[in-house]
Amino acid sequence: MAHSRFALLMTAVTAITAIWLTSCGGGGSSPPATAQRKAMGILVPLYAYPQVTSGSGASQVAQASPAWTAVASGAALVPTIAIINPASGPVACTNPASATLLDFQRGIAQLHASGVTVLGYVHTSYGQRPQSAVLQDVQTYAQCYGLDGIFFDEISASASYASYDASIANAARGGIRAPSGAPALVVFNPGTYPEPQVAQSADITVMHESADLNVPAAPAALAAYPAGRWAYLAFGISQPVQGALSKLFADGTGDVYITDQGAGGTDPWTQIATDYVGLVQAIQALNRTAAP
Repeated sequence: MAHSRFALLMTAVTAITAIWLTSCGGGGSSPPATAQRKAMGILVPLYAYPQVTSGSGASQVAQASPAWTAVASGAALVPTIAIINPASGPVACTNPASATLLDFQRGIAQLHASGVTVLGYVHTSYGQRPQSAVLQDVQTYAQCYGLDGIFFDEISASASYASYDASIANAARGGIRAPSGAPALVVFNPGTYPEPQVAQSADITVMHESADLNVPAAPAALAAYPAGRWAYLAFGISQPVQGALSKLFADGTGDVYITDQGAGGTDPWTQIATDYVGLVQAIQALNRTAAP
């Protein structure tokens, strides 16, 4: 096994974090942090298929995807939200269930057994997709997937779509019944800082999604929005990330995901980070610095 680039500087993580925690005052460039923050979590787009096969013919064997297994294992160390995406949305509920649906149901059960919060992917085309189509996806997930909530992608950052956003968020909360009994979790992904009216309809908002660790300054309009409801996604990242993680942690950011996948324009979400275990360990180390 290759040596983790996260683990190489694990000791430095604690020191860097201490510096940030004592020196960062937030100001106009950082989200508002609280004196005692909740544990930072991982928000991982888990778009890999839940099973892999080996062999051929009568000797073909199916087993759980290594990506899904890694995410399940990591949830014992760091709070984990996984986003599943069967086909740019759900595959249809059928009776009897299709092979694809059965594979996802088994995979979701594996994640739930490990304490992972599982969301279904629904795209909105920045408010241009008909609400009826969006709500049909939500209904399909609710009917036969047993999820904990919905990840709404391609959310418009403009307040002019706030009513649209509120409607789909309310539909998710009204339709999804989490197996745990907890309220449905709604995540919005505008991929950039939205106007406050957009963010207020979600439980978590992805404030930054790009191939860049240099997060731009947050607008003053979001100063009152709780940092624990902010998430950041970065892809195609090959350089060390301890400094960026420590900065986000010190700012009180709720959930992050940084991956080396996606270099050269490839889809960054069909495989998890090469060193996913190292990412989990780095976040776990940061969380320990805030433990009472």
